[in-house]
Amino acid sequence: MLPVLYRSRQYEVGSALPADDQATVTAWLEAGSARWIEDEDATAPMKPKAKPKTAKSGLPGNSSDGDLNALVGRIPEEPRRKAGGRKA
Repeated sequence: MLPVLYRSRQYEVGSALPADDQATVTAWLEAGSARWIEDEDATAPMKPKAKPKTAKSGLPGNSSDGDLNALVGRIPEEPRRKAGGRKA
């Protein structure tokens, strides 16, 4: 078997090839460029390995215009907001 160049991407021997084009898949199988392998784990949904995290936007603190209640850009962190509670 040899590597396959398909849709401007090089697939190495042993890597999974896209199977969305039936004519191309049939040609690969007939030419011996690929083998069809049933994978039991392929049908199982994949679980995420990591939770995405990003930095909080804005700056903490008060506005520089003198208004003590004005924010610079970040929503205040209060226990009520973290718990998802609503203001009564």
